[in-house]
Amino acid sequence: MSYAAKKLRYLIVLSLSSHIGLSMAANTNHEGEMTMDNQYQQRAKTLMAQMSMSEKLDLLSGPGMDLTTYTGNSAINLDPKYAVEGVAGYINGVKNDHIDIPAIKLADGPAGLRISPTREGTDDTFYATSWPIGSLLASSWDTELVEKVGQAAGDEVRRYGVDFLLAPGMNIQRNPLSGRNFEYYSEDPVVSGEMAAAMVNGIQSNGVGATIKHFAANNAETNRFFSDSKVSPRVLREIYLRGFQIAVSESQPWAVMTSYNKLNGAYTGHRHDLLTDVLRNEWGFKGLVMSDWFASNVTGLATDFKSYATKPDHDSAAEQIKAGNDLIEPGGLKADLEASLKSGELSAADVDRSALAILTQIQKTPSFKHLPYNNDPDLKAHGQLARTAAAESMVLLKNAQQALPYSKNTKVASFGTVQINTLKGGTGSGEVNSEKAISIAQGLGQRFELDDAITQYYRDYWDENKQESDSLLSKHAFAEEPDIEGNPQLQQLIANAAKQDAAAVITIGRQAGEGKDRTATRGDYLLTTQELALIDTVSTAFHQANKTVTVVLNVNGVVDTHEWQDKVDGILMAYMGGQQTGYAVADILSGAVNPSGKLAQTIPMNYDDVPSAKTFPGKQDEHHSGMTNVDYNEGLLVGYRYYTTEQKPVAYPFGFGLSYTDFHYEDVQVSHNGLNDKSDKAELTLSAKIHNTGKVAGKEVVELYVAAPKNSLEKPAYELKAFTKTPLIDAGKSSTVSMSVTAKRLASFDPDRHAWVVAPGDYQFYVAPSSNVSEVTPLKVHIDHEIVVERTSKGALESIK
Repeated sequence: MSYAAKKLRYLIVLSLSSHIGLSMAANTNHEGEMTMDNQYQQRAKTLMAQMSMSEKLDLLSGPGMDLTTYTGNSAINLDPKYAVEGVAGYINGVKNDHIDIPAIKLADGPAGLRISPTREGTDDTFYATSWPIGSLLASSWDTELVEKVGQAAGDEVRRYGVDFLLAPGMNIQRNPLSGRNFEYYSEDPVVSGEMAAAMVNGIQSNGVGATIKHFAANNAETNRFFSDSKVSPRVLREIYLRGFQIAVSESQPWAVMTSYNKLNGAYTGHRHDLLTDVLRNEWGFKGLVMSDWFASNVTGLATDFKSYATKPDHDSAAEQIKAGNDLIEPGGLKADLEASLKSGELSAADVDRSALAILTQIQKTPSFKHLPYNNDPDLKAHGQLARTAAAESMVLLKNAQQALPYSKNTKVASFGTVQINTLKGGTGSGEVNSEKAISIAQGLGQRFELDDAITQYYRDYWDENKQESDSLLSKHAFAEEPDIEGNPQLQQLIANAAKQDAAAVITIGRQAGEGKDRTATRGDYLLTTQELALIDTVSTAFHQANKTVTVVLNVNGVVDTHEWQDKVDGILMAYMGGQQTGYAVADILSGAVNPSGKLAQTIPMNYDDVPSAKTFPGKQDEHHSGMTNVDYNEGLLVGYRYYTTEQKPVAYPFGFGLSYTDFHYEDVQVSHNGLNDKSDKAELTLSAKIHNTGKVAGKEVVELYVAAPKNSLEKPAYELKAFTKTPLIDAGKSSTVSMSVTAKRLASFDPDRHAWVVAPGDYQFYVAPSSNVSEVTPLKVHIDHEIVVERTSKGALESIK
């Protein structure tokens, strides 16, 4: 390297070093001052001036990957001693006589850092923390807690030498059968956006990047490379894009990942209106956009990664760059880009624009700064935080006659195979290689006296009957529940337990993951005949002895509760709590933690009640063999918006969750109303006193729903606009909370005017404990004049023939 190049490199690193550990999303924006991002951008231009066109193309196309199904070249400019085995991919580095940019490391995932725990040449292990899944974290409704989880997860990213975490996932849970729902937060965009923003802020506080995904309308896994989401521009903006918009405005993630699917006729990675007009120009996104792995690069019908990779769409690379998809992963498509540049399909300006976006962001990374890392995260402390986060998020759905909590040393009969094979997380990119995972049997054994005969029965049964799934991306071990009929051993164990034990706990489990959706069948959404028989037999025996039965749902997503919930006394929606699932379940059942989680997705009465049931996961396109069309014809009525608008009964409503104490809402009032200022920044603030009228300390999630006046735009009955969570309130004490709603949050999108608009009229504000506001008296707020919050790009997001 020349002296001038070394000096340039030294000055850049020196200038950046003082900002290590700070959130790079923070912009000063004071007049006369250059924002941090502008400083990085200026330095990126200096670096680009030292690069050839070939080197710029290296940046745009990843190095490829060897997944035993795809072979590409090695990562460019990666020092082997800085390699991290098990990462998902790289951004190529560049090394010439003038500059030395190392390869940048990208790793999954949504439930924690996904890297290999072992490496050649060392006996050391490199475990990461398995955190609660996204659906569970969102059920905390606690952005401060989620940000702490993000801080700890980002700490592991940094300490293990990785630069970008490919997380969080934040697609809307349009249908409860989506196989990847466990990665995502909610059926509601406000919850999704606020949770994602908190996670991103936490991750990036470590000086590493977060990547929000999958952008956008990626709400099914079936035929995911060849599906077309048909969504109107208004529904896109209000439901499927709004969470991403919140995350961008409140956390400025370093990267956005495009999705596999087409959107209204074109792949998301090919849509200039989505990636440039909306994401960058309207929302002010400053980061880089990358593709999902192999997204938009293939043609024809295929069934696995190998056949995808061997059917490349050579025109796609140029289309992605022109649209604003800066980084193509896993790459290996440099030759296609070179050919497109030579033919004139791709311009030098297109290449420079994407190279600039990439170089601007990678300057922030530990690898670019040559920061040391020691592979030494505090996994013990992180494990404790994982336990806290899981327990704070689990949702108590039923607690008849205060059956729970169970007192210490209660003798518990624990039934179900999944108490042994407890599910810490979903499969695919959401898997994490943690050192250990605490089973529900282990957790219950720490808090209670377990009936050893029953627990041993299930241990033996698991050892003798466990199987491995054969799915490419969803590998996991499982065993069907044993039959009770014709099983005298299990029948006798149940009879004995009903006489000897104080209570019964039944664990029901469901696994799912990337690459495959769930089904509305027995053994998946519906319980199996064996599981139903277990619930029926145990409940009958224990109730005859005046003893209680609790079901713990250790599940990837929603399962049916309607046909069995009346037979049991308690139901705990535990989801998947990461490596500490067993301890967290025991913390709730024992009362060591008072449950305060609430559902971030509705549990319907029946699957057929789901508004997208008839269109999920899509239908074959009659004109294009192999292509699936997914019609989002429920429009805005997703999740609770549908059930409340159509007055459809549900098993458990969105936002619902029980506590071991009771709360009363008092002094609900508007403390500030600036919505008549006619400003797009105008806001309204409400306050309420939350009084703990019970006998134990607890936390309460407080939700704000707003019903808009009727006008030419049809709207749901009401929508969530804000939420907060109280601190721990002692019995007999109160806490005052406040929630603000901006004009931007209140606005609806008018597609005819290409604008976000707050209509004048009377708005009803409901401060409520769930989306069931039938017993809540609303506050009426009148808005005198229309507020045009924002005008948008004409014609954006419409169908492309």
